[in-house]
Amino acid sequence: MTRKTPSTVAILLLASFLLASSMLAARAGAQIDSKSAEPGSKDTKVGSMSTKIGSKKGGTQTHWPSSTPEKQGLDSARLAKLLHYIEEQDQNIHSLLVIRDGHIVVEAYYPPYTQDTKHILNSCTKSFVSALIGIAIANGQLRGTNSALMDFFPEYRRADQDPRKARITIEHLLTMSSGIDWPQFGPNNILNEMHKSKDWVKFILDRPMAAEPGVQGNYSNGDSHLLSAIIQKATGETALDYGRKNLFEPLGITDLRWDSDPQKITIGSATMYLTPRDMAKLGLLYLNDGVWNGTRLVPADWVKASLQSHIKIPSGGTVIDYGYFWWIHPHLGLFEAWGGAGQRIGIFPKLRIVTVMTSDLATDNPVTTFSSEIYRHIIEAAKSQTPLPDNPEALAELRTLVTRAAQKQE
Repeated sequence: MTRKTPSTVAILLLASFLLASSMLAARAGAQIDSKSAEPGSKDTKVGSMSTKIGSKKGGTQTHWPSSTPEKQGLDSARLAKLLHYIEEQDQNIHSLLVIRDGHIVVEAYYPPYTQDTKHILNSCTKSFVSALIGIAIANGQLRGTNSALMDFFPEYRRADQDPRKARITIEHLLTMSSGIDWPQFGPNNILNEMHKSKDWVKFILDRPMAAEPGVQGNYSNGDSHLLSAIIQKATGETALDYGRKNLFEPLGITDLRWDSDPQKITIGSATMYLTPRDMAKLGLLYLNDGVWNGTRLVPADWVKASLQSHIKIPSGGTVIDYGYFWWIHPHLGLFEAWGGAGQRIGIFPKLRIVTVMTSDLATDNPVTTFSSEIYRHIIEAAKSQTPLPDNPEALAELRTLVTRAAQKQE
């Protein structure tokens, strides 16, 4: 897989104590992942809302509160061990953020990346698409997850169409269980053929069926791209434009890139570029049940449905619980948006922690030894729900390690 990443240089660790902030809630071109397996105070039910969600400004927060780890109940010594581990592994990691209760406690960038560098998200893009589907349902622009796929694309119906295709719903697309034959990986990667097509939606819909919808999970960028096309059909706007008004701008995300297919449909599976801080906003939004700065952007029921297991997806020799474009790891208490080559947005609800990692890893899957060790160190660092005693020596070591990372040779 060819990757194209921005080029800038830097590193940053913010470590200072500010007042607690309880209101902070929350490779390239047109290429798609192909290498790795990759309060509004009123809660309302998904699909039955009469009040529009997502279009109200949630505040344009650009300043993130920062804190020493100890002020947030995290152990600087354990976090220093995490950075030692990353250093020893010599992996091509680009950034790492650890955020607790909305406070950044670790923010590290590795050359040539900086706080302001937009990074390709690869399949983390899918989790943003999922949020937009939930918003469109809440706004009455989509009826619900049981809506039939082919109802949105009558122009692509064929007389010889497999009757199973008519039974595909939005739910099946969100859970990658459409049943459409889609060999995503290996030498017969279907993406290579799709990229040559002038009409990606037609290409996907013309694929044969391999299974009854909803029966088995199969990692598919085709399913997620169809959801972007559905957003465009239902709202009259591309997913990018719809997202700007209903998600990105309310989150204070103004500097983003999201590429389109040859038909000018926003690519639903990948090719979104955001800074790591802006990636973290999706994690904080979902950690706070869809609320950002006191404004509900995503229905609480949609967040809940997105972060519960609907099916299992084979990956890396195992099967993993999968929600609405979110990977679920119950043994870690983790929900994760994952993109090939090491793009990750992690949510630990019980620990009130959000993590972000960007990378360009040669070998990557939703579960790897490298990612598991990073998460283990973070979990073990969360020693208390209340502040810990200051640890100046460990904090100094942590800062030294981050500074040293800035000097890493490209």
